[in-house]
Amino acid sequence: MSDVLYRKYRPQKFAEVINQQTVKTILQNALRSGRVSHAYLFTGPRGVGKTTIARILAKAVNCQKLDGGEPDMTCPNCKLFAEGRFLDLFEIDAASYTGVDNIREIIDHVKFSPTHGKYKVFIVDEVHMLSKAAFNALLKTLEEPPAHAIFILATTEIHKVPATIISRTQRFDFKQVAQKDILELFERVLADQKGVKVSLEAQKLIAESAGGSFRDALSILDQIMTTGTAEVTAGQVEDILGVARAEVSQKFLGLLQMQDQKGATEFIKSLAFAGKDITQFTRGFLEYLRLVLYVKMGAVIPEDLGLVSEDAASLAKSAADLGNARLLEIIKRILEAYRDTKNSPVAELPLLVAALALTAQQNETSKPAPGTAQSTGAQQAPKVVPVEKPVAGLTSSAPGQVDLSMIIARWSDVLSKVKEYNHSLISSLRVGRLVSVDESTLVMAFPYSFHRDTIDARKNRLVLEQVLEEIFSCSMKLRAVLEKDVPANAAPAVGESPAAGTDLLGEALRVMGDLGAK
Repeated sequence: MSDVLYRKYRPQKFAEVINQQTVKTILQNALRSGRVSHAYLFTGPRGVGKTTIARILAKAVNCQKLDGGEPDMTCPNCKLFAEGRFLDLFEIDAASYTGVDNIREIIDHVKFSPTHGKYKVFIVDEVHMLSKAAFNALLKTLEEPPAHAIFILATTEIHKVPATIISRTQRFDFKQVAQKDILELFERVLADQKGVKVSLEAQKLIAESAGGSFRDALSILDQIMTTGTAEVTAGQVEDILGVARAEVSQKFLGLLQMQDQKGATEFIKSLAFAGKDITQFTRGFLEYLRLVLYVKMGAVIPEDLGLVSEDAASLAKSAADLGNARLLEIIKRILEAYRDTKNSPVAELPLLVAALALTAQQNETSKPAPGTAQSTGAQQAPKVVPVEKPVAGLTSSAPGQVDLSMIIARWSDVLSKVKEYNHSLISSLRVGRLVSVDESTLVMAFPYSFHRDTIDARKNRLVLEQVLEEIFSCSMKLRAVLEKDVPANAAPAVGESPAAGTDLLGEALRVMGDLGAK
């Protein structure tokens, strides 16, 4: 039986490890200077090289002819490592051996001197799975182990590791693997695979599907290569994995941007008729929107995401073309569709509804009414189209009173004043939208009950009403409602608070916060 790719091409030296340059440099410097620690803690996403570097470090500390911080691969100990017969290396999977008795067995082994090498090395993978009693049993030994013992702990969930353990180790945080890193790995592997050709588009799609994991990427490549075809195409990868390329997400986003209702409908229909997994596509589209969001808010530049040049250029264009409020609305709608898709008897229906709502809403709000303030940036007044027909509880202002346009024009002053009284209210106000002024009552709509309840709390409402009175020199009440409670015929009064764009990143990340748990 042949080895699977991720085992066959596991790096054997630091130089063969892609990415993690900082971790490699520090460890090699420690090896060259002879200042190896007694305990290390490797943390980071799955499949990025934590266990691989732990094994290389175990080999290097026991290498008899260390070469510039690298194991020489020719000494007797290195050969025993390569054959899997080095007796002074102990690997424990804490997910399977979680009890205190398992840790006591390790402690018993620590007492004895090494058989072949200079050090006994104990690698504990998924260390966060250990029980509380097991952690307590490990503490003393981890703090003061014998001179011949080295512990290397690895975890994907550092927040579950007790602080007492972390404080007794040298912590190394491993970076997320980028698409270009996986493509570099594919280049090495495919150069050694005779008779199989995988197109660049197919490689990119596999890299996107791997979720930033070298191991997952090689496992998927292994699966794809068993199709038996001489050349693997992106279409075959799509069919096998049920995923779509980044350019497909870019195309769908472009249809939404162009308000192409028919095109968006045809796009979703083609996905459904082709047997694509709509839930998987929707999730992938949300991941693409996440990247657009980061670029839009200046959190990263496309090149830093590790994308190939064509994808980085498309991403930058999408971020430049989309307005802040529009991007946030697309994220919210698509996230709702993703949640609904898993429970819908017709898989594509929630995505269709979202697409229709987004294109219809954009058409309705694209032409502002005369006299309405234009929003040209995050700090300017919002786009608000007055309600055309009076609606009970949500009507326009009466003559002689402060009207909605006056409030819009000075909303930034309201926020500044509120900030002086209660800074915590600002985040909730920024996600609300101004609906109307009715008989000296300002109506604001909020997407979530948390924000509405925060504003509607008596002490907070009094602060806001006091500020409104100071700014506009008249008594004014505030009424907070949920978006879903706003009557349908009040929908043309779409707007956002003037500073909504400034908190776009935080709000969008809150909206998308549970995506990874789904």
